Amino acid sequence: MQAPPGLGPLHRVAVGLVLALLALGGCERPPAGPADDRPLVVTTTTMITDLARQLAGDRVRVVGVIPPGLNPHTFEPTPDTSVLFRKARLVLYNGLHLEGKLVHMFEGLGPRAVALAEDPRIVVRASEWPQGAPDPHVWWNARHFMVFTEKARDALIALDPDGAETYRRAAARYLAELETLDGRIRQAVARIPPERRYLITSHDAFYYYGAAYGLTVDAVLGTSTDASPLPLRVQELARLVVQHRIPAIFHETAVSESLNELVSRVMAQAAKDGQPVMIPPEPLYSDSLDVPGRPAGTYLGALRENTRIIVSALAGEDVRPLLQGMPGSPATVPAPGPAESPDGR
Repeated sequence: MQAPPGLGPLHRVAVGLVLALLALGGCERPPAGPADDRPLVVTTTTMITDLARQLAGDRVRVVGVIPPGLNPHTFEPTPDTSVLFRKARLVLYNGLHLEGKLVHMFEGLGPRAVALAEDPRIVVRASEWPQGAPDPHVWWNARHFMVFTEKARDALIALDPDGAETYRRAAARYLAELETLDGRIRQAVARIPPERRYLITSHDAFYYYGAAYGLTVDAVLGTSTDASPLPLRVQELARLVVQHRIPAIFHETAVSESLNELVSRVMAQAAKDGQPVMIPPEPLYSDSLDVPGRPAGTYLGALRENTRIIVSALAGEDVRPLLQGMPGSPATVPAPGPAESPDGR
């Protein structure tokens, strides 16, 4: 089933999540029917689930445990999750403590579990706190996701050597798509005037995106949504908006409404202090993709959509002609609706 057309991104994700939970009991299950003797590959985040399906096609059975719209920081495993991990021939996960409540399950899997983000080729931002986990959101740099792709390819070849040529061909195609998208994002972000290249969001999920593509990133909350905002954070960010005359700040999907509400309070405070600022009607995709079949239902599509939303809001320019036609996302994108105003109308 698919979410009905005409809904905004937050509503589409919510509808997709309800459908996923009703149909899958909290994680994906193989359909009833004849026994499937293909190797079982279990994945965690929606980004990694999409990657595995792009590379494997129908050679293996890919099952994602975290449905679209759920946050991997706070995802609660079910008994079904534990069963899937025990049966899996291969588990692909992010690592860096993103899937915090699943870590104990990974530890017992040995070499069957592969942490795609934990690689010396990816320079990870350390936590601000001595005992804190590093920033796990490395995938929003397309070049980091190329590392994910290579590691997933190699893990699939080790699992299914007979399919090695299939996995290599699929990975080569996908790596080329990532390379092209990376270049187009750089061109798109370059259209934002330098003084406007600030990205303020609900939680700190876009550091690697900003570092790769030339944006200064800040957020109401830190790198994990399983935490509480610091006191006076709204006022601090409002001062930043006023100081740099930032034209837009952003809500996210897969975070709580209360966290997005704090972003709205930043907007209201900045307007009170003399700097009008908008929140685009379309939130950014942070810790989850949209439901399959939507423009942001794949990793490539979500990265393309996030870039379109950011550049449109900060530069006032529609970069769809530049980003259009990227593999992994539909060629047409719905026109944005009206922006949220400081009084919520």
